[in-house]
Amino acid sequence: MSVDEHRKIDDQGPVSLGGLLRNREFRLIWLIGAATNTLRWLEILAVGVVVFDMTGSPFHVAFMIILRFLPMALIGALTGVVADRFNRRLFQIWSLGSMMATSILLALIAFGGHLNLWVIGMSVVLNGLFWTTDNPIRRTLLGEVVQPAQIGIAMSLDTVTNSTTRFLGPLVGGIFLEFVGLEGVFLVGAILYACALGLAFLVRTVPGQQKQGRGSIFSFLSDGIRVLQTNRVLVGILAITVIYNLWAFPFVAMIPVIGKDVLGLSPLPVGLLVSAEGAGTLIGALLVLLTRSVTHYRRLYTFGLSISLAMALIYSQMGSFLPSGVFLALEGIGAGFFAAMQAALVLLNTPPHMRSRMMGLLSVCVGLCALGFLHIGLLADWVGAQNAVLICTAEGLIALILVCWTWPEIIARQTLPSSTS
Repeated sequence: MSVDEHRKIDDQGPVSLGGLLRNREFRLIWLIGAATNTLRWLEILAVGVVVFDMTGSPFHVAFMIILRFLPMALIGALTGVVADRFNRRLFQIWSLGSMMATSILLALIAFGGHLNLWVIGMSVVLNGLFWTTDNPIRRTLLGEVVQPAQIGIAMSLDTVTNSTTRFLGPLVGGIFLEFVGLEGVFLVGAILYACALGLAFLVRTVPGQQKQGRGSIFSFLSDGIRVLQTNRVLVGILAITVIYNLWAFPFVAMIPVIGKDVLGLSPLPVGLLVSAEGAGTLIGALLVLLTRSVTHYRRLYTFGLSISLAMALIYSQMGSFLPSGVFLALEGIGAGFFAAMQAALVLLNTPPHMRSRMMGLLSVCVGLCALGFLHIGLLADWVGAQNAVLICTAEGLIALILVCWTWPEIIARQTLPSSTS
């Protein structure tokens, strides 16, 4: 490809941040993600600390996260198909309303003194069902309300926001657990879901973007599989996602375990450790947002995973608070590179009419982290949390080398869809 063509890729279209934020529908959908992602990270920390206090078992901590992501692995592709067949805006309103009502019920149960592992497990599963809708509905809507040349910066900004909530959520969660308890977390959940629901009602359907499909669910799934059979780039992108979710992301379940069991910390400093990882993720996503170079998207995606795995491996061997925080922040930078590129690469390399289905398959790949958490949880009960993180990240680095060798397209230059070039 010529220099002029590369310049065209980087300069084409209104890709300024200001131009993106002037898009009303983008702002609304983006803010819905900010509200729900804050709750997501707050709850992961809160549940981890409370369950470890109840059971003293790292496996039980990991098992709760398994329950959260299992719905993605089991019905993520189905959610993508449903999103293609029905109005995504109404689907989003329905799901947010259901979660608001559920959070209110859970808060009442907790304030009534009936909180136990079964109630916590039920809350985790229900939240997992809700998160199956994020990629095929909310993030696909984000891709629909912007121009193709804006998809990269839109997803990067969404990741920046997610990373900010990944930083603030655990910090707020640590404060709530210190002074209020898990019942306060459920109450905050109801408030955040109510805010997101109000924003969802304001979103207008973008004319001509979604053409609701006809045909059986099986045929919709078959169409998605056929796209993968002819698109090596998409297969490589999904393979990298599988590695991250099987061997990199699951280590976050061990942060509270290592913080409490190895470092002897209380909930608030454990929240600070988790927030350090989130702060690094924010920095990584901001760096991607500032570059805005489409051609480097695939390399940033793959490089980010390698940083995440390597830094998590080193972190696992730290024995004090400050070095642990430093390496968690560095791991987060790599995770930020990865997260900023994940959905953008799927959307850029998928035909527009297939995006919900591919984002549904992406959710399945994300949901495979349930197996990753099972793996690291069993290892932690067997050889300890630190050694479990060491083993898992080493396995991930080996898998990454094999994927790059099998699908070298994953480190090639990225281009915009042909219709925009």
